[in-house]
Amino acid sequence: MSSTPSASAQAFSFVERLAQDLKDERLELPAFPDAVLRIQRALQSEHTRPADIATILSSEPALAARLLRIANSAEFRRGDTEITDLPTAIGRMGFNMIRSVAVSFAMRQLRRKDDLAAIQPQLEAIWQDSIQTAAYCHVLARNIKAVNTDEALLAGLLHVLGRLYIVMRAQELSVEDDADVNAIVSDWHATIAQAIAENWGLPESLQEALAHQNEFDTACAGPLSQTDLLQAARLLATADPIDAELLQFPVMPRLNLDAATLDEFTAQHGDALQRIRDSLTG
Repeated sequence: MSSTPSASAQAFSFVERLAQDLKDERLELPAFPDAVLRIQRALQSEHTRPADIATILSSEPALAARLLRIANSAEFRRGDTEITDLPTAIGRMGFNMIRSVAVSFAMRQLRRKDDLAAIQPQLEAIWQDSIQTAAYCHVLARNIKAVNTDEALLAGLLHVLGRLYIVMRAQELSVEDDADVNAIVSDWHATIAQAIAENWGLPESLQEALAHQNEFDTACAGPLSQTDLLQAARLLATADPIDAELLQFPVMPRLNLDAATLDEFTAQHGDALQRIRDSLTG
């Protein structure tokens, strides 16, 4: 759609609404399944036990079944024994993986909701970006060993939350100009993703990564971090093809990714990337 003065005024009003949402810490994702939101709230408490999460999961059988499938998948299985009950799966996989499974399930469900048909193309693009970036985050963390692999996977999945929130709120508030929504996403999505992560009580390292995910031209200082990993994963996930042009970004030499490494990356890790994508999309 083309921009009009009224559309611009509508966009300004929407930005004011986003700013108020941030100020009020009112950033619940619209239309997320109730069980997923309950899991996120429960995991904010240090007293939450695997049995507590299992009780919530039991209210959403499709999510519970997905968790068990992922717990027994070749890429994420931990141990030789097949897991058949939720408390064991939760205890073995850990809470970060539970968050990841819940969020990927929620985004997958959104793509099927009839009342969101008008924004299905945007939701599909967000879903694919989330899964692809998460796969790269996990593979990079596993091979570079600078960051916990489960936290890396979660960061990859969650980096789109700000974009998802804006697109869904825009639809809810009837902001119809695509150019306006895209501009707002560009300016606001990292801040909103970080705020949601903070509200969910996620680690500061992950919050920092979400907040700085777009700063590709700025070299990070100090030890390798989740921010480095997420930036590199985003670049790799959107590169077509993966080539030496990526070396212009400061994060690549920080991760010791040179021309030879990039040339071999897909060949070396293509199967692992596909297994992770398959596990998350199910």
